[in-house]
Amino acid sequence: MRRINSEFQTFHMSEEGQKLSNRDYFGYVEMDDFACYVLADSLDDEPSVNSARLVVDSIIRDFTEAPTMGRTALRRYLRRAHAELLHQRGGMHLKVAVVVAVTDYRKLRYCHVGNSRLYLIRNARILEQTLDQSLTQNLVEQERVVLDDAARHEERNNLYSFLGERGKPEIRISRKKKLEAGDLFIQLTRGVWEQCEEREFLQIVNDAKETKDILEQTEDLILKEQNSRSIDNYSMAVTAVNKVYQSPKKPVSLKKVLLIVLPVLLVIVTVSVTLFLRQRSIRKKTESMLQSMESGEEYFTYNNYQKAKEEYGEAKKLADSLHRKPEYEEADMYIKLAEQVILADEALSEEEYQKAQDLYLTARQMAVDAGNVGLTYIEDQLARTEGYIEVFDLIAQGERKEEYGNLKGAIELYKNAKERAAALYFMDGKKEALELQMAAEEELEKEQMEAEARLREQIEAEAASRALDNEQKANDQQNAIDLENKGNELLAEGSYESAITFYQAAQTIYNRLEMKEMAAGIKPKIAAAQAGIAARDAKAAEIAAAGQEQQSQ
Repeated sequence: MRRINSEFQTFHMSEEGQKLSNRDYFGYVEMDDFACYVLADSLDDEPSVNSARLVVDSIIRDFTEAPTMGRTALRRYLRRAHAELLHQRGGMHLKVAVVVAVTDYRKLRYCHVGNSRLYLIRNARILEQTLDQSLTQNLVEQERVVLDDAARHEERNNLYSFLGERGKPEIRISRKKKLEAGDLFIQLTRGVWEQCEEREFLQIVNDAKETKDILEQTEDLILKEQNSRSIDNYSMAVTAVNKVYQSPKKPVSLKKVLLIVLPVLLVIVTVSVTLFLRQRSIRKKTESMLQSMESGEEYFTYNNYQKAKEEYGEAKKLADSLHRKPEYEEADMYIKLAEQVILADEALSEEEYQKAQDLYLTARQMAVDAGNVGLTYIEDQLARTEGYIEVFDLIAQGERKEEYGNLKGAIELYKNAKERAAALYFMDGKKEALELQMAAEEELEKEQMEAEARLREQIEAEAASRALDNEQKANDQQNAIDLENKGNELLAEGSYESAITFYQAAQTIYNRLEMKEMAAGIKPKIAAAQAGIAARDAKAAEIAAAGQEQQSQ
């Protein structure tokens, strides 16, 4: 019951500034023995969801179920909030900076991711504070940027770690710090520290008469320059430690102790031994469970999914025996992810590429739901599988072209498949594509040689045919000349009818040989023969007439 014997007083403010909506969120819970204070700043601009509230609600919920100041538990709270951002984003890229403070009303421990801050103030000075996970903070640590200029530096919001990032966020957890009455621990988002320098802030703290005055005066300072500066969402929570819990000290005499203890000593010893043994067993099981989960997480980092499955399987058994439902469900989720990747790897090694692709796609979604655990390896394997499928698709297309007789197209596809396989270091695919390419090139070369042989035969046949034609043409021409000469002889002898017959035969050959001039030269000779026939017939008629006249006398 430490809470009622201490006095912690918390005040907070959260405003939208000059933005359309307030995307900061603060929440806290004070229980009997522990308290938790969470301030988050949405780094995204998604209007449909307040990512800062998702983170605060997740951490408060987990803390309420298992309140503690342990490092492992705090890290687990933030990782679950990170996984919830990734799981619920629905295509959106949700990003959050968060700072968490936990206390047992005697000591304080804080953790953070991003650039939301915590100051522990004692005796008018900042005793401890968080360091931003930003490029500007790195430059300050390298002394390349003056600390007084950091709040205005252009890279102050260029973060290298935040909740919702791809991969694991870098969670920074402080040691436990003993609290004293009069301490203040203050949580603030970038909208406050960008507008309020540390010296000004300390002056406000020192001048404040009451805790709530710190909020009012800080807000006045922020809004003082609103006409000349852009005011982001600003949120701040101030917790005043007015009284720290003190363990009661009651002096008890030895005699009184013995009088109380002796009557029940035997029962206490028996129960104590039993409880001790039971608690020791539970503690050992819990330690073994946490160790197995850490080992499983480490094996995931090394892409050793078989060992990760074994470690998380052991953690699951221990969580079940301890009735630790959150750890049981977490281990079960990672076991299923490891099994999915193992199945996909087996399908890939057995060259069942389409099956492997389907399994890797499912594994990728499971990895995203689990906070991107193993996502890089899965995406690399998926790209590799898709590359193998592409190689065999190119080979199949080449084989189809080869079936249709398009050897050149097939060879080009085989070359593409070979080059793609080489880029993937896929030796089997490269070998198959190369063998098919060489076979197709040999077939193409064979076809080309056969075509060239057929072409030569055709040319030779055409040449022989032309030679034969030329020879026949020469023979026909000579025959025509011989017929024409014979006609000339017969014409000279006066055998006109025979001369015409020979002339006409010669003329027919000349026309067939398309020797138009020679054919035209025959026409006058035929006309001369016809004229000779006519003259002969006229003379014969004249003689006959003279004979008839003599007979009549």
